[in-house]
Amino acid sequence: MFPKPTTYANGNNHRLVHFFDQKMQGDFERMEDILADASRHTRAACEEITQLPYEAFKPLQRWSGDLDRHLEQNSLLTEDFRHAARSALREMAQLEPELAPGLIEDATRLLRDALEASYRVCDLLAAEQAIAKHRGNRN
Repeated sequence: MFPKPTTYANGNNHRLVHFFDQKMQGDFERMEDILADASRHTRAACEEITQLPYEAFKPLQRWSGDLDRHLEQNSLLTEDFRHAARSALREMAQLEPELAPGLIEDATRLLRDALEASYRVCDLLAAEQAIAKHRGNRN
């Protein structure tokens, strides 16, 4: 990182200098935040699903219960959670959007974000294990 300047040139030019106090972080440093986002998105998706009319809620009822259970157990990194989320997304894709304008789209978006975050954290953890294994073999 460059040191902060103590003098500035006063010629016929100008400079724009940005100083950032916080270091930029990648996904690996943000794993906890990404997983917390997955919980938040899943919780919001479940709330949207419960607000659906009965005709739309009925096919999602089983998966909504499974998603709630995974939230309670903080088990968003398991294959069971991802199966429940994918199954709920498949059921939502078959619903008529006119049944609940906006709610179905919002729940779908939130659940996709939660699923993506779960996969991202699992990928980061797998990469960390692979690197540790590789380093262990070299020593």
